[in-house]
Amino acid sequence: MKCLILAGGSGTRLWPVSRQKHPKQLQSLVGEKTLLEETIDRLDFLEPSDIFIATNKEYESEIRNQAKN
Repeated sequence: MKCLILAGGSGTRLWPVSRQKHPKQLQSLVGEKTLLEETIDRLDFLEPSDIFIATNKEYESEIRNQAKN
């Protein structure tokens, strides 16, 4: 099984918490981890190589940082 996480939006519906430079997938809303980190954690039954994240160039660096594995 493979998984594709869609993490490229700017999160405009969560404004003012979410901004273009810091979209909702990179926000910590519930706990210490961001929404992206929580999503990746829920996929612990998959190999990291089977998880793909679709994002845009603007968020690439932070996405790579949060998805270290």
